[in-house]
Amino acid sequence: MRRKIKILIILLFLFVSFNMEAQQTAQTTMQKLINNQWLIASNNEKECRLKHQYTTTQLIISVICQGKTTSDTADFYLSNQIETTFDYSKVGNVSDGKYIIFFIPERDGYSYFNVDEIIELDADFMQLKSLKSNFVFRFYAN
Repeated sequence: MRRKIKILIILLFLFVSFNMEAQQTAQTTMQKLINNQWLIASNNEKECRLKHQYTTTQLIISVICQGKTTSDTADFYLSNQIETTFDYSKVGNVSDGKYIIFFIPERDGYSYFNVDEIIELDADFMQLKSLKSNFVFRFYAN
């Protein structure tokens, strides 16, 4: 009987230690975003390309057309629900979420608020769906 208990304790210990190791290596959504520059692939050099680069608080959006780059910076945060207004208190404070909420307060006299749904995200590929336009963007790590 004691032998069965010892074996059970050892198996339980191994299970817990494997589980803890798996949790430690799992990256948050934020870590996956900030570890790469994300670029929409294009086979045609004449097409404009879109690039996203994330810090913990900002999204840098670049459009590359005919060798010229235009960039804008937006504050952003992650959320597990669709937001209808931008909440500055969440910027840099949320590490996981299904939605990327971003806001550019002023560009050419307009402000831009957008919610992108994260459809897929791993180390090499990101697929986002804009809830404003319903367009799906496929980014590759650069």
